[in-house]
Amino acid sequence: MSNAMLGIILGLWSGVAMVLNLTGIGVRTALVCGFIAGLCVGDPLLGINVGATCLLFSIGYYTYGGATIPDYVTGSMFGTVVAKSAGVDAGLLVATSLALLMTQMDILGRSTTTVFQHLAEGALAQNNIKKMELWTIMGTVPWILSRAIPVFFGMLLIDNVNKLADFANSVQWVSKGLAVVGKCLPAVGFALLLSYMDLKKFWPFLILGFVLYAYMGVGTIGLALVGLAAGALYTGIGTEGGAE
Repeated sequence: MSNAMLGIILGLWSGVAMVLNLTGIGVRTALVCGFIAGLCVGDPLLGINVGATCLLFSIGYYTYGGATIPDYVTGSMFGTVVAKSAGVDAGLLVATSLALLMTQMDILGRSTTTVFQHLAEGALAQNNIKKMELWTIMGTVPWILSRAIPVFFGMLLIDNVNKLADFANSVQWVSKGLAVVGKCLPAVGFALLLSYMDLKKFWPFLILGFVLYAYMGVGTIGLALVGLAAGALYTGIGTEGGAE
């Protein structure tokens, strides 16, 4: 698939997914977008792997109070395309770098949306409901463009990124550094997530999960199911105790 076609498909998807996400349909995730990018480059499994890793990178980040966070969703698409030709480590480095760069586009999208918000408020003050609805809908345009435009032009220029990635892979100390960074970033994501948890109270669950993973080889899905069961038991016992 040509770079231009990649830009059109992934750019349109980025804009549409952004609006769907705002309506509560959560399809704009690193895993889903990585998978779609993988389909475009003919390797959906690679897209899932890159997307899943980017999802781990983003653990602990959330837009509390409208805060701007790294856009690992967009990063997963670029990371998948680069990984196809230059390897996963290079793809993850590109994904992280562009996720940080996309914070500027997020700020631009948020700030320009306020223009339409004020226009909608003005129309509502005049009791012009149709115009208010129009300006409200138009407020989605900055959100669409803030993702679609960078993805489109980024895919057009992706060959330049691939050249840099090939150079990085050819230099031994750089390629080893990329491998280390690729393994460290998920740990940082988990550390951020743990910082939000009340470990003084729930430390037994932390130890249980660590033992299952490190010593017994239980996979991610298995850990999730154990956590679900443990949480249900803890909640059920706590509820029964409170009722008594």
